[in-house]
Amino acid sequence: MTRVRTRRNVKRVKSRSKVNRRRPYQEFKNVRVLPSGYQVAVTRNKTEFSKHFAGHSKKSLRAAMQYRDHLLRELPNKRKKDIPRQLLTALRLTKPVVGVFRYPERHFYQVSYRDRAGNLRSRTFSWFSRGEEVDAYAAAVAFRKKTARS
Repeated sequence: MTRVRTRRNVKRVKSRSKVNRRRPYQEFKNVRVLPSGYQVAVTRNKTEFSKHFAGHSKKSLRAAMQYRDHLLRELPNKRKKDIPRQLLTALRLTKPVVGVFRYPERHFYQVSYRDRAGNLRSRTFSWFSRGEEVDAYAAAVAFRKKTARS
């Protein structure tokens, strides 16, 4: 008995193969997908906090993400010299710029960079009031972008 393949049968076969196809591994922030389940790992001050959740069910993924959220709320911020959120919104930035550090007690921003000879250098941008702090951070970001290109 031979089977006649029509367009309708071919389309149905194609759509079935897409449904049954295995999906690639997904990576989540601070959540690893292992063959045995999910692992949550957060590192702060050279100490790793981790926990394993067995299985690949929705329940174990939800438990892993809840544990991760709990850890991130309880542990201190990863960045030691945090940039204030109001400052980032004033400059329309979503994240702090890499390589620009804030020293609030000394009222300056420091930019670390390498000169053309490869020597490590740093430059500071100081401020005295809140409005000047925004200008100092903007100047530090512009300097960092300029030195990163060369």
